[in-house]
This record gives sequence, C-alpha cells and structure tokens, in this order.
Amino acid sequence: MRKKQAAVKANPVQPVVALTPEVQEMESAFKSQLAHEFERVLIYESPALQEKARQVLPIQEMHELARKNLSTVNSAVGKGEKPLDFQDCVLVELLKWFKNDFFSWFDAPSCPQCQSNMKATGSLPPTDEDLKWNGNRVEGYSCQACDTTDRFVRYNHPAKLLETRQGRCGEWANCFTLFCRTLGMDARYVHDHTDHVWTEVYSQSQGRWLHADSCENKMDTPLMYECGWGKKLTYIIAYSKDELVDVTWRYTANQNEVLRRRKKCRESWLVSTILEMNKQRQAAFPEPKRKFLEHRLVAEIAEFFRAEKHYKESENEGRNSGSLAWRLARGETLYGSSQNYIFKLTEKEVNKKEFLVKYSPARDEYIRISSDGEVRKGWQTGIKEVKDVFRKHETDWKTVYLARCEGTSFGEISWQVDWSETGLTCKSILIVFQHSTFENGSVSWQLCTGDKCYMGNKDGVLELKGEDLNDSPVKLELSAKLANGKGDCAWQHAQLFRQLDSATEQFPLLIHINFW
Repeated sequence: MRKKQAAVKANPVQPVVALTPEVQEMESAFKSQLAHEFERVLIYESPALQEKARQVLPIQEMHELARKNLSTVNSAVGKGEKPLDFQDCVLVELLKWFKNDFFSWFDAPSCPQCQSNMKATGSLPPTDEDLKWNGNRVEGYSCQACDTTDRFVRYNHPAKLLETRQGRCGEWANCFTLFCRTLGMDARYVHDHTDHVWTEVYSQSQGRWLHADSCENKMDTPLMYECGWGKKLTYIIAYSKDELVDVTWRYTANQNEVLRRRKKCRESWLVSTILEMNKQRQAAFPEPKRKFLEHRLVAEIAEFFRAEKHYKESENEGRNSGSLAWRLARGETLYGSSQNYIFKLTEKEVNKKEFLVKYSPARDEYIRISSDGEVRKGWQTGIKEVKDVFRKHETDWKTVYLARCEGTSFGEISWQVDWSETGLTCKSILIVFQHSTFENGSVSWQLCTGDKCYMGNKDGVLELKGEDLNDSPVKLELSAKLANGKGDCAWQHAQLFRQLDSATEQFPLLIHINFW
C-alpha cells in the first residue's frame, strides 16, 4: 500500500525549456494535436447525435434514482462540505449505468470458432467503412488453436460507439462525454498524455469541475491517478465546445515534480497558445458569456494552486478496468496491497453504546447505521487488510460480489473494529457474513476478539455474548480466506456477498456490537 502523501504546498517553480529546433518541432506537433481535439469535441453538440444517444439512455430511471438518493446523500454531508444537487446525483447514476449496463471493456477477443483466447498480431489497414467512423487504427488478432483471424477497430466516432458499446478508455470517455452533453451537463473531454482519458462535468452546487472516470465509475477523485495508479503525470488537457484548459494541476499534489517532467514545450508557449485558441473559439460569443467563462476560469486556476492538497482514501486505489495482466504491465494497480482501515467508535456511537455497519456490493457502500447512516463508498474503504481480492460485476448475470484476483491461488480480506479508547465493555456481537462457492471453491471465515477466535459456520451468522465475552475484548477482527476452484475460472468459484446488482436494499455483511 502506498503511504498517504503529505500535504504539498503549491509553489511550483517553472523549469526552463530552451527553444531549440527540436523543441520548436515538438511545439508545432503539440499545437496541431490541441487544435484537432478542440475541433473534434464539437461533434458532441450535434442535435442528431444527441437524439441518437437519448434513445438508449434510461433517463427517467436515472432521474428517479437521483431524486431518491439526493436526500440520503446530503444527510451524510460533513461540516464545511456543500450539499449535492440533482444534476450531481444524475451524474452518479449515469456513471454507474454506463459501466455496469451499457459499455464493456475490450482486451482481446475470444475465437468465434473454438472460443480460445486470441493473440494480437499487429496493425491492419482500415477499410473505407472503418474510416467513415474515424476508425483509423485497426488491431489484428489470430487464434493459435485453429488459425481463425479477427480484427478490432478503434472507432473514434461516438455515433458508432453507441452501436458497438465496447473499447478501451478512449472509446469509454468519448461515448460517456456525449451522454453528459445529451443530458445538458457542462462537460469536457480530458486527455492525459500519459495514456488515459476521462470526462469532467461542471457542478453548479460545488462551484467547480468534477472529475468523472467512466471506466472506473469514479467521481471527484482527481488524485487517484497519481496516488492509486502511480502515474508520472505530465500534461492533462480538457476540451469542450467553449474552451480548452490545461487542467494538469487538478490531478497532482506534487506540482514541482510534474513541472520537471514537462519537456514537450515551453510553459509560456503553452499558456499563450491556449489563450489564443480560446480567444478564436469565443470570438463570436456574446460578451456576457465571454465574461462568465473568464471568471469561471480564474476561479478554476485559483483552485489548482490552493495552499495544499491531501490524498483521499478513495484515491488510494489501483486501476480496475482492463485485464489484470494489462493493468500490471502499465503499473496502474495496487494488486496485492493492504488498506489498513480500522473502524473506531464515533462520539455518537459511544453515547448510544452501539456500533452497527453493513455493506452491500450492489451499492458498493458501507452504511454506518449507528453513526447517522454515514456512507463509505467502495469496498476497499472499510477493510483492514486485503490480498488479491477485487469486486466483480457480472453484467450478463446481473450479479456482483467480491472474489480473488484472476490468476491467484487464494485471496484474503479482513475488517476490524476497535473500541479500546472508549472505556466501554462489550455486551454482545452479531456478525452476518454470506458467501457462495462453486465446484470445489472454498471460503473460510474467522472472528477474533483478542485471544479468542471463532470459525465461521455454514449459516453465515456468528453471535457472541455472555461467557464468550468474559475477557472484555476491546476490538474484533473478521477475516475471510478464498481458495481452490477448478480450471481457468477457479478464482470465480469462491465468492463473498454475491447478490443481484439490483438488490441495493440487501446487505450480506453486517457487524453489530452492543456495549455496557
């Protein structure tokens, strides 16, 4: 696990990039790239394209879910935080639907003849039909078992992506940004020059741009690439119909380090080039709109260089989109890491003499009932330790669960509650833990309270009281080990908390402690 990054003061020192012929050539290529992408994003404003997108969007369903969740979400808003509005909640639902139900990740195809995994054979020339949909890049694949060949076109036109509904991060962000614009959100397409793309949406309630990564179903966790993925960021540029902005500084807490890595152009050149491009784009805009964009940009730049930034727990996670081998090769996963979170009683819980938390993989949330329904988003945010476990969503079977990572022989996960600093004495403990096994897959549970440990039973319920608690424990640790299974899918034969992805009111993990 990467250690939590200390706060970093925003006092970047600009490196000096000499104007050599090589730099001039790089700046010319960079400008062409900026201009091309700035022009391309105008396609999201096409009324015909937006209407095509509207035909596949479950708008009414998302709006109903957003209205339902709005009050619940805002009840957990902390001190100094701004409440979300309806559009923010719609964005949450859009991210969830897009990843779980609409788009799928493409690594490599299975052979249509024998179902074996196919191997990449290099690039193929695009056809006229491919080029019609901006499919300039075509990947070739071959089956080693039966010599069948296949091709995968990297379409760059959102209209085609509404039909194919698959790809990697470029296709995901391209199609997702179209959906955001179709729903009336002020959205922009974001290109990270260390090879990733995502979307930003302006939130009226928060008064700022929110990072939205559709591949990861992540919202407002901009430091996750640097912290969780370990990326060495350089240039991150955001493009919309109104402006292009160098937003690199939203995504780093180490501005001086990033500046030292920026060798593609002079910083002064980049600032003036972006200003000139925005001036040209906005030339025909009404004066009030130009003023609005100018004031908003000033506020955004001030946000970039505020005094300090801290990594949030939700930003300390590796990448989950793409195959494990692909993520490991890119160094963008915390595969095999531990989290080290411990539940400690809040003042309200101490006064109530009760601790109650439950987890739903369908929601991917912990809800702390005993602390006014406090929500922790993401299964990783509530665990003490984890090794080789991930959350799996089977979109075809509409199920979700925790399983061990592909290619591993076993996985481990644990949760801990500590009340040692409260002076309370434990009265009773109730643990509900559900799991599913297939073939010869196995899951073994263990609950430890100090020196005493209890093995989990088939019923998935453990209750301790009376003599079980005579030694006055001051903490508990619940752990599970996932092992065995058969064949290539052995990792899938031991599952924790399996449930339908629509079963958002069911909680297959529950920890309930009462105190004297």
